Amino acid sequence: MFKNKSILFFVPTGIFSVVLLYLVGWNIYTSLTNSSSFHPVANFVGLGTYVTVFHDAIFVSSLEHSLLWAFALIAAGNALGIFFATLIYNVGSARIRLIFTTIFIYPLAISLAASAVIWTWLFNTNTGINTILRSFGIPGYTWLDRPGSALPSLILVSIWVFSGLAMIFYLASFQNVSREVIESAKIDGASTFRVLIKILLPESKNAFIVSTALLFLFALRIFSLPFVSTGLNPFTETSVLNMYFYYITEYFAKSSAVSVVLVILATVVVVPYALFGLKRWISHD
Repeated sequence: MFKNKSILFFVPTGIFSVVLLYLVGWNIYTSLTNSSSFHPVANFVGLGTYVTVFHDAIFVSSLEHSLLWAFALIAAGNALGIFFATLIYNVGSARIRLIFTTIFIYPLAISLAASAVIWTWLFNTNTGINTILRSFGIPGYTWLDRPGSALPSLILVSIWVFSGLAMIFYLASFQNVSREVIESAKIDGASTFRVLIKILLPESKNAFIVSTALLFLFALRIFSLPFVSTGLNPFTETSVLNMYFYYITEYFAKSSAVSVVLVILATVVVVPYALFGLKRWISHD
């Protein structure tokens, strides 16, 4: 029936793409109406919903927090990923490398909700970190309740979780570099830092692109961490786009508009990454 049966392998992808495009189209259309659980009949309002959303101080604050979270996670996650990968790469014993690798990626095995519970206890006024501080005569600190410290504290938790992911990509990239090149550089007097700067990092462009794209997407998906730690209060400094989205769920048009904004932000990163991957695939073909 089919001369080229390989086409059949694209059928599931084709079906998924059609369904996805339909849902995206429906979502965009809904965002152009005043649809909500309080308005059974939706009327077309054009970009009015987007104007309303962008004039909402809570949305603007949530958007700022999400972008700040993303940039902080990308910067610190990549920096720590490179640092951890360099440490492991320069360890001589394979067994010790395995132990350290497991330690650094272990936070990824824990759900963000569970991590939030653990760190909420650590940040608690009467337990965790404050207990250690008091043992040294240092007053306790209200990490999650004081303005100016709650958001940075939760960002630090996400960095603790996702820096291991960046480490995996950089370590894999480092291991693709010929050991003979590294040894020759060391014989010529190059320090570990110089080897990293002149040899390893220039060969890690792909790792940086993949790591940055994934860290950005993970930052946009953040929800359970602030939700569990500080609660669903859109007026707090830990409110992010997904919390705002959850808060306005009954307002279908507004929630659709927010989801479109999230898709646009994700596309800004994903499309260049996809084009870069396609370019490399064509160049190696």
